[in-house]
Amino acid sequence: MKQINFKFWHSLLGSVILLLIEWGVLELFSITSGQIGTIFAISIIGSLTTIFVATEIIEEVRGAFRMILLLCAVVLEFVLFFAFQYFFLDIVQPSSFPTLLLNPSSLLLHSIMIFVFNPLYLPSTSAGRILLLIQTFAALGLAFFVIQNIGEFRRKSLDRTS
Repeated sequence: MKQINFKFWHSLLGSVILLLIEWGVLELFSITSGQIGTIFAISIIGSLTTIFVATEIIEEVRGAFRMILLLCAVVLEFVLFFAFQYFFLDIVQPSSFPTLLLNPSSLLLHSIMIFVFNPLYLPSTSAGRILLLIQTFAALGLAFFVIQNIGEFRRKSLDRTS
């Protein structure tokens, strides 16, 4: 059986398609609870997909520099994806993050700061807290997974050279 090689643009395309589906579903729903549920579901799917992509990079990419470069790109994709999630949530429920501005730099900075476990804006609604928890748990999972697997990758490469 032939193994499919990892292509990073597949991951980018998948994220764009996921965000377009989310946007379309949010446009169809007029009930806020359905829209918020969609945001949570897409956030969880996007988080799991990001961890899966990191797995593929660690398993398939052999060069250490290229692997680190691709993992940085995955983290950037993760941050951008969650910036959109906060944008969508703020459109659906503006009171969730009342001080968060809807400009790209604020959204990106907020998403980055949550990724490093230091949110700039605190949520004022349950939906905001849930999205914050989803991103925090996903960031923890991604960081722990990558660190653990890079260590395992190094051990395997040392075993091959011995």
